[in-house]
Amino acid sequence: MKILIEEQYYPADIIRDLCGDFGEPNKNGELKVSRVGYFFNHKVSDCVICLPKVIMFKDEGVHRAFGKYQPQEIVNAFSSDTEDGKNECKLDERAQAFIKDFALWSYRTISTYARLNPESEIVYQTSSAKSEDSTQGTLLDVILMLIKFYNENKDYFMYVIKNIHSGYDRVNWRKTISRKTPIMQDGSPIYMEVINRRKQINFDEELMIIFYSILNYVAKHLGFDLRFECNYDLISGAEFESYMEEVGLIRLRAIKYKYFSDKDLQMWNLCYAFFDKTSRINSSEHSEDYLFVTDFDRVFENMMNALISDTEVHKKLVEQKDGKLVDHIFLHKSPIDGSPIYYIGDSKYYKRSKGDQTHLGETSIYKQHTYAKNVIQWNMNLFLDGDTGEQPQLRDVLTEGYNPIPNFFISARIPDKRSGGDKFLSFDDKEIKPQDSGVQLNRQFENRLFDRDTLLLCHYDVNFLFLVSLYGRDNKNAQATWREYVRKEFRNKIQSTLNELYTFRVLQPRAG
Repeated sequence: MKILIEEQYYPADIIRDLCGDFGEPNKNGELKVSRVGYFFNHKVSDCVICLPKVIMFKDEGVHRAFGKYQPQEIVNAFSSDTEDGKNECKLDERAQAFIKDFALWSYRTISTYARLNPESEIVYQTSSAKSEDSTQGTLLDVILMLIKFYNENKDYFMYVIKNIHSGYDRVNWRKTISRKTPIMQDGSPIYMEVINRRKQINFDEELMIIFYSILNYVAKHLGFDLRFECNYDLISGAEFESYMEEVGLIRLRAIKYKYFSDKDLQMWNLCYAFFDKTSRINSSEHSEDYLFVTDFDRVFENMMNALISDTEVHKKLVEQKDGKLVDHIFLHKSPIDGSPIYYIGDSKYYKRSKGDQTHLGETSIYKQHTYAKNVIQWNMNLFLDGDTGEQPQLRDVLTEGYNPIPNFFISARIPDKRSGGDKFLSFDDKEIKPQDSGVQLNRQFENRLFDRDTLLLCHYDVNFLFLVSLYGRDNKNAQATWREYVRKEFRNKIQSTLNELYTFRVLQPRAG
């Protein structure tokens, strides 16, 4: 498995050898990776995974992968074809395990996005990758299905192996004595050959050998984290390469009709799909296998939209009259009195430095305030026309005041496992004052909250690892659970912010 990182520059020969002629050159002749996704071609006989740039941390003024590694240091981190130790993996075990998991979840995220957005112009994929059948997808889809099948059926494999070998070592002495000639030693016969139960090739065992040989290849040559125990003499080396070219397909076709159980048929189909993909890739110089996106920012926005937004919000709130498009909007309890109110969010795909909001830019901040103003005005027009219907009423009739519209930026973050405490979202309690850049406050009066011109803008980080796994699994129940959780967290944290910025008192009229 080769590892590249989005928006990082590499020597041109590395990029061309791994992925062909793509990338944006700079004045030093290097090429910048401009895609996120997966490639496989016969020239390198290896998976190439382009990771999102969010893993680049700034340390001592320099951006490095996880704050420790230069991008070029991890290109060959999981490949077996190192020369004289030049490409020896410099990652510790924790980083290796993380990158492998992150690479596969990133791919699953892109795969889910491609399936849910078939007309998207940012997705590039081979024709087979468009199929919802994983055995008809990319080679990486097939590999992931093979690994999943093995992990889910370990007990089945042990059961089959036990039955296959049951009694193999039991000697049939009647046939051995009648058919074999012994050697006499000290008056006792010694049989150099004995007859046991094994009479012919066991086709169940042959399929098992092929399956385990594929797993062995995937683990050793493609760098996947896969551990298994196997007592078979596996197919490897030049022999396995011949299987990947054509022999594997021929052999599997020959034994296809020996299987009747669902498990055996599923195993056969996965093995056949693997050899079918590799033989196609190896059969032509121009054959490639890939699935990638050219603008991961939009994938991130789509993920957040699927996980936090309402799908039935009025179209004019999303596509506003001045041409602005709101990333995320949903109805939830007001931080003040619990009445329904709009929450407005904007996705910013990057890793922000603590206490640093300058990269947002004044334009993004201004636009986000404008989103809220447009939502308020749209609601006011309904109120003045007496046609609010089922829409929430933002202005209080008695006081003519307004609940503050919760407004926030949300960006990607790789969590530090050592800190542990936060679940899914990162909220820093110190980032509650405007001068600390955790909050942007737009106002006309110094201490007037319930005013349509007083707009609060917060900034939160989402745990990117959890996000890609949640979106990549496409489990609607799990997504609904997180959606409920995260909306409560937004409300709680905005309440905390308001309590720090303002002093709230309950006023009661004086008696008599």
